[in-house]
Amino acid sequence: MCYSAQAWAAYQRYVREFGAHIAFQDFVRIYGHRGIDPRIRIPKAMDAAFAHPQTAEERRVKALINEWDAGQARKLEADLFKQRARLVDAERKLKAKPTKAAAESKRIAAEKISWALGQARRSSSHGPEAA
Repeated sequence: MCYSAQAWAAYQRYVREFGAHIAFQDFVRIYGHRGIDPRIRIPKAMDAAFAHPQTAEERRVKALINEWDAGQARKLEADLFKQRARLVDAERKLKAKPTKAAAESKRIAAEKISWALGQARRSSSHGPEAA
């Protein structure tokens, strides 16, 4: 069992044992603040808990998650575009005159493109919607 599933199971056990209830207003507040302060980190497993909202509060949290995911996708696309332009520029420079700086720029751009494409695949295949 993956860590996020273990954390979710532990939380559900805690709810059963102690009769705890989620204050959805707190979730709305936390997810809303994440849009303002991107340093706020929320595990994907927590997002997955709102994959199938039943109440108005859950739908509000799901909407905030969708907004965040869309913003992250836009940032990833912008970075991917920038790195592809960097790669093309480095390749052009290498054709004109091979330099260490151009070779290094090409290497870095290729690595960042690979990373960004991996992130895009990971988010599309493991997101709450994929389940």
